[in-house]
Amino acid sequence: MKINTIFLCLCLILLTGCSMPGIAAPTPTLSPSPSASATLTQTPSLTPTPAPTETPSITPTPTIMPTIQPMTGVLRAPTNIRERPSKGGSERLGGLMFNTSIKIIGRNEQANWFWFIYPEAPGGTAWVLASAVDLQGEIGLLPIVIFPEGPDKPVAVPPLLPLSTGPALPLNPPGPEAMLGTAQQLLNVRIGPGIGFLSLGTIPGGTVLSMTGRIEDNSWFQIEYPSGLDGRAWVSGDLVKLDVGAKKLPIYNLLATPFTEAPPQPEGPSATPEGGTPLPATETPIPPSATPDLPTGTVTNQINVRSGPASSFESLGLLNPNERVVITGKTLNGNWLQIEYPSAPDGKGWVAAAYITLNSDISKLPFFDNQGTPLPQP
Repeated sequence: MKINTIFLCLCLILLTGCSMPGIAAPTPTLSPSPSASATLTQTPSLTPTPAPTETPSITPTPTIMPTIQPMTGVLRAPTNIRERPSKGGSERLGGLMFNTSIKIIGRNEQANWFWFIYPEAPGGTAWVLASAVDLQGEIGLLPIVIFPEGPDKPVAVPPLLPLSTGPALPLNPPGPEAMLGTAQQLLNVRIGPGIGFLSLGTIPGGTVLSMTGRIEDNSWFQIEYPSGLDGRAWVSGDLVKLDVGAKKLPIYNLLATPFTEAPPQPEGPSATPEGGTPLPATETPIPPSATPDLPTGTVTNQINVRSGPASSFESLGLLNPNERVVITGKTLNGNWLQIEYPSAPDGKGWVAAAYITLNSDISKLPFFDNQGTPLPQP
C-alpha cells in the first residue's frame, strides 16, 4: 500500500510537467521589436530653441585723441626754468639739474623755448631754453604755444602736418609772372617758416624757385612746392637769392598765416545803396547767414577757413581782419572753432581760435573731436 502511494505521486509529478489539452498555455511576454525600440529611443525631446537675442548696436564712445602728446626731453646742463619763454621780464621758477627728464608739451613760435609740465609752478607748466634740452622726438610734432590774449593765457595751436607721405612731388616750372629765386646750395624744405616745423624734403643748389611769400624779416621764404600745404612750403632766406626785391612778396607770420593790416574803418556813414537811405556805419557787418542766438566772433588776422579742425585740412577760403563770424561749435581743447561758412559743402568751416576775438559766450556750444566729428555732449 505504501509502495502504491509513492508510485502514484511520481506519476502525478510527471503529468504536471507536460502540456495537456484544454489548458491554456501561458501568454508570453511581448518584448518590443528592435525597430520599435529604436523608434522610441530616437524620438527627440523637443527642446525649444531660444530665439536669437538681437545684439543692440553699441555706439562706440569716440576716442578723443589728446591734442598735446608729451614728448620726453633730457637736460644737457643745469638750467633755469621760467614762467614765460623769455629771459627778460619773466620770473625764474627754479632750476633743473643735468640729465633731468621732463615732459615737453609745446614750443614757442620761434622754437627756441620748450613748454613743459612742472607741477611746482602756479599753472603747472614752465618754460626752458630749447638749446638746453635733448629732445627725444621730432620738434615738428610739438604744438605751437602763442599768447593771443596776453602772456598769462597760453594757447596751444596744433602743429602743421603734411597731407600725405612719400617722395616729394617734382617742382612745377615757374609761370611767366612768377617772382623767381635761386637756391644757393642744398635747401631743406619745411612745412612752415622755421626749424621747428617738419621737413618735407630737399631742393638741390641752383634750382630756380617760384617765390610766393616771406616772413617780415626775410629769414624764411615761401615757395611753390606741390607736396606742401596748399602747394606751398618754406626755405631759409639766407640760402636763396631773389631776382627782385623781397618787399613785393606778401608777408606771413611765424604760424604760416598771411599777415595783413586791418583796413581803416569809415568814420561816417557807409556808401549809399542804390535808391536807398545811407546805412549807419558798422564796425563789422554781420554776414547774411547769421543765425539768431548763436555766439559770434571777430577775425583778428587774415586766416584760412578749413574743412576740418586742423591746419592739415583743405583750405576753403580766407577771412579778413574785422570780419564777423557766427560760431556753431568747438573742439574739446578749444583750439578750433566751427563757424557758418556758406560756400562750404555743408555750410560749415573751421578756423583757429587764436585768431578770433569772442563777442559772446561759447560755453554751451557742442564739442567736436580732432576730425570734426560731433562728440557726446555733457
